[in-house]
Amino acid sequence: FNTWLIVVNFAVFLAGALFPRLGVVLLEWGSFSTQRLFLLEVWRLVSFQFLHANLMHVGFNMLGLYFFGSLVEQYLGKKRYAAFYLVCGLSGGVMYMLLNLVGLMGLPLPGALTVNATTPLVGASAGVFGVIVACAYIAPNAVVHLLFPPIPMKMRTFAYGYVAFVALNLFLIRGANQGGDAAHLGGAIAGFYFIRRPHLLRDFFDVFKNSNLPPDGRKRSASEAEIDAILDKIQREGIHSLTPAEKKILAQNTRDRRR
Repeated sequence: FNTWLIVVNFAVFLAGALFPRLGVVLLEWGSFSTQRLFLLEVWRLVSFQFLHANLMHVGFNMLGLYFFGSLVEQYLGKKRYAAFYLVCGLSGGVMYMLLNLVGLMGLPLPGALTVNATTPLVGASAGVFGVIVACAYIAPNAVVHLLFPPIPMKMRTFAYGYVAFVALNLFLIRGANQGGDAAHLGGAIAGFYFIRRPHLLRDFFDVFKNSNLPPDGRKRSASEAEIDAILDKIQREGIHSLTPAEKKILAQNTRDRRR
């Protein structure tokens, strides 16, 4: 699913760039704004995640998905990863809307966005932030080699440091792209919450099931407990600490979830 996310995002961007009239239509009907949500155009909470302002915007977002998305998909399985990603993006849109409403009401609260209610929001970065925060939970001690500056850093330090920078810019510095930072923070909060409660994602596509019960209503099997032990090991020591046998078990579990 992660690969297809990247392909679809680039395809939508290229279609809009190559055919400008189509790009205008996509922006008109797909972008998110506070006003549009109050008109009950709820599809925009999903569609805005697949639109981007320019090549750098889509490029950096897809680079983040390329490096971090596969780890989260392997941990959650394809279906739950799809739900996780979309929920993080949706949460980013909701955070943007809430802070925009605070600003429009004139409330002197940190993070208030005073932009017009019709100002559009686009981009996959809320979902990407959720993915990065999820990686900090799955493999906190994994080493990330930054491009700028070119230094190694633990995943946990990288992820939470990035979120702290966004929060600082939104609430204190009040710098450029406050609307984007509001969405980033919303996605990060959702990522932090749902990666620790992945069972809540089960009903995202299967609305008639009870997410508080195992899929078949039975007690957890020994194999599920074994998977949990492997995932706990990844969290403590990183994915590179797994033995070949543990990697095989985890890979088989991922394939089973995709069926």
